[in-house]
Amino acid sequence: MASATPAPLKSAPLQPTDWVRAASARLSREGIEAVRVEVLARDLRASKGSFYWHFRDREDLLNTMLAHWEGEETAWLREAASGEKSAAARWAMLVEYGADAQRCRFEAALRAWARRDDRVAIRVGAIEKARREFIADVLQDVGFAPRTADSWADLAQLVYLGWLDRSTRDAEFRLAGRGLGEFLSELVLAASARLPGVDR
Repeated sequence: MASATPAPLKSAPLQPTDWVRAASARLSREGIEAVRVEVLARDLRASKGSFYWHFRDREDLLNTMLAHWEGEETAWLREAASGEKSAAARWAMLVEYGADAQRCRFEAALRAWARRDDRVAIRVGAIEKARREFIADVLQDVGFAPRTADSWADLAQLVYLGWLDRSTRDAEFRLAGRGLGEFLSELVLAASARLPGVDR
């Protein structure tokens, strides 16, 4: 008796996170104009009907993508600040996380979008504020007074944003190999040299 031929495996149906990942990839590569339902459906080899099963419209997807990013950033900051990690360990985590190439491309595109959309700018600004507070806490732990730590945290944030912009659009700068950690470390060393004493 001949054995039965096994039925072909069916691919799993797409989930909302699949559309969010596809949208994030398009945003990173081509900007917000490229995040369109028909383009994403083509990327995922799916029908537009599949999209509307999960989202009301493009705006719903964009809001979900933003919420996903906010959730990831908030969770990372909470994890990085938790436990008994030293200031040096938290600083190293910040540099490694911030310098991730894929994250850099997404964040550069996100900020380009925020310059055109006030609602996006508000949400990006809230995450930037949380990051600045994280940096200020690290600086306080190494001896900076609270107000001074806040000021230098603002500068560190600006250095990061400048590095992010330059590293994602300038091939020569990337090839020069100057990493985010190098710039931020130089900043903190300069701050320490300018402000003598234990309570900087």
